[in-house]
Amino acid sequence: MKKVGFLLLKAWAFMVAINPFWLLYAKSDFYFFLIYHVLHYRRKVVRENLLRAFPNKDVTEINAIEKRFYHNLCDLAVETFKLKRMTADDIVKRVAVTNPEVVEALCAQQKSFFYAFPHSGNWEWFGKRMQTLSGHHPMALYKKAHNASFDRFLLEMRTNLPVEMIESDAALRTLARRSDSLDAVLILADQSSFGLESDYWNVFLHQETCWFTGLERMSKFLDYAVVFVAMKRIGRGRYELTFQTIADQPKATEKGFIMEQYSQHIERFIHEQPDNWLWSHKRWKHKRKPVES
Repeated sequence: MKKVGFLLLKAWAFMVAINPFWLLYAKSDFYFFLIYHVLHYRRKVVRENLLRAFPNKDVTEINAIEKRFYHNLCDLAVETFKLKRMTADDIVKRVAVTNPEVVEALCAQQKSFFYAFPHSGNWEWFGKRMQTLSGHHPMALYKKAHNASFDRFLLEMRTNLPVEMIESDAALRTLARRSDSLDAVLILADQSSFGLESDYWNVFLHQETCWFTGLERMSKFLDYAVVFVAMKRIGRGRYELTFQTIADQPKATEKGFIMEQYSQHIERFIHEQPDNWLWSHKRWKHKRKPVES
């Protein structure tokens, strides 16, 4: 059954990928109607997240953000499958860079670095764009999907990327062995799903929020710089990248500095383009345990 599921996914992805962009987005509009109006896919979760994040917005504004988010989500899905048929030149034309000098400066310093990427924009397209941004060896961390067929499908699809994929549990060990290599590593750093006291906690979008600290711990241990990636959607199939250096000397930063700066960058970006973040996850499942006196 797993093999059948994998083959069905692969066949469907191929049928999507061969479509021209105009037809691709026509299908995306249909998918939007299906998941938003018919299936009501995670609408309760999305609405709750938006209401908590934007307490000063009225119902009309929340509705508009919600609908744009679902349109973006459907576009993201079809764009991801389209990647299989896109060349590096196609990606360069569709993903512009506003300030390449940020990355160029780290290359000139012969400094390895992390691309710290929130769940916004199109991270799969960015993975292919990476090869054109620097002479560093492009790598990306990924977490195995629970469904084995879907995990195999994603990995095979990503073989079209000029990026070495590293399973997140082996990331530090793998990168530590590459001390003589110059690497640019994509990491989708996000909120923690565990809510542990060892997570980094702060107030984010008016909510007490916990974050995975792997980005900070690895950057300090490896002495990799950290660059925030803001990937703004400027049209269908069109994005704009802006880089912001969080730490070019991470070992010199205080504990929590990198995670705090990263979360502040995400919050500012969300306020600029609120529909361009992944609202369909339960963002605030945990409360920090009170400190015992």
